[in-house]
Amino acid sequence: MAEGSRAYVAIDLKSFYASVECRERGLDPLTARLVVADESRTEKTICLAVTPALKAFGVPGRPRLFEVVQMSREKGFDFMTAKPRMALYMKYSTRIYSIYLRYVAPEDIFAYSVDEVFIDVTSYLHIYDMTPHELTIKMIREVQKETGITATAGIGTNMYLAKIAMDIVAKHMNADKDGVRIAEIDERSYRELLWDHVPITDFWRVGRGTAKRLASHGLYTMGDVARCSIGRESDYHNEELLYRLFGINAELLIDHAWGYEPCGMEDVKSYRPDNHSLSQGQVLSEPYTWEKGRIIVREMAEMLSYDLAVKSLVTDQVVLTVNYDAENITDPERRKKYRGETVTDRYGRTVPKHAHGTQNIGYMTSATDRIIEAALAIYDREVNRDLLVRYIYVIAGNVIPKEQAESRQAEAEEYEQLDLFTDYEARAQEKKETEAAREKEKRLQDAMIDIKQKYGKNAVV
Repeated sequence: MAEGSRAYVAIDLKSFYASVECRERGLDPLTARLVVADESRTEKTICLAVTPALKAFGVPGRPRLFEVVQMSREKGFDFMTAKPRMALYMKYSTRIYSIYLRYVAPEDIFAYSVDEVFIDVTSYLHIYDMTPHELTIKMIREVQKETGITATAGIGTNMYLAKIAMDIVAKHMNADKDGVRIAEIDERSYRELLWDHVPITDFWRVGRGTAKRLASHGLYTMGDVARCSIGRESDYHNEELLYRLFGINAELLIDHAWGYEPCGMEDVKSYRPDNHSLSQGQVLSEPYTWEKGRIIVREMAEMLSYDLAVKSLVTDQVVLTVNYDAENITDPERRKKYRGETVTDRYGRTVPKHAHGTQNIGYMTSATDRIIEAALAIYDREVNRDLLVRYIYVIAGNVIPKEQAESRQAEAEEYEQLDLFTDYEARAQEKKETEAAREKEKRLQDAMIDIKQKYGKNAVV
């Protein structure tokens, strides 16, 4: 890596969910044969994770449970199944994140997912007198020592190269005795090692659709894309072809083909989409009655408001989607009660058409009472009381930072057009009372957040 260049690290916790379940059972995640899946549903359920020992038998990363069962019979291995425990995985993830924070500041780390992070280690190398590889292995070893979870890592001169080093180069390396793999590339070695790599879908942000469109024009590798981008105007393969195929997205594809990434850590952490949302989704372990489903909606709406408040975000819209269980159709007695529209679910079963609705709150808020009230209003209005519920999804729409909402409100009040027919004194009093009520809600919510952060999310019921 050239002197003076930045150093980014991408770390992916190996088979994270499966590794956590192994550690909880006192098993070695590298040798135990375990899948994370809810077998109480059907064997068509997707496995959220499989251990490396199962991957050695050819089991893919996200198979359906029946596929693992079938392979176990064909290849003569046994395995155990663990029911997913998302709260436990989040607890481990938070603990591991805190280990990273012993070495770097929060502004230099970006949590890409529950089991993957990017870290800008540039400014820490001289502090610890270490190379990027030495600092990376030190953090991984500490995580492994304290949690038993191992990792794969990539080091690059930008975030894209760090990700590619981890996803492609490291995963084709031999692991050390603890299962750790670390690869390091820069722009030059990226072109030397990976310009001819296939399939092109192994690269970050290149999906099957993109690959298919490229292939239809004779482009199969990142090297092909890079060479196309510098073709002459008279050539068939030139930059214009890429922009014709992908529009503005061609710019990022071309950058990545050359190993460039214009965005750094500060850009990623400061990015805010124009229309953002937060959500809570839950597949119920069994069919729920309307009444029991309503309780779950209340709990999920409360968790959603908690998530908003912790992140200093606000919303003015709640969206609810409820999917019904197939038993509403297969049970003759229940079928008699339903005369509405039916659809086919992803398992090929006939089910009642889902319920869906939106409730506008009227102002930006993260108040628990308002979020719950909106979610329950949709549930009461849209969900059939005679049907069994199986899947619930609650979304907070139009999410923006709280400071942005306050700034918009202040600006609107400053430039309001006055008229002769409004009782401004009465309205000012009403506004004062409303603000007092909202402030009271906020204090209560802040108190609940403090309690939950100190004693756990189930400390307040």
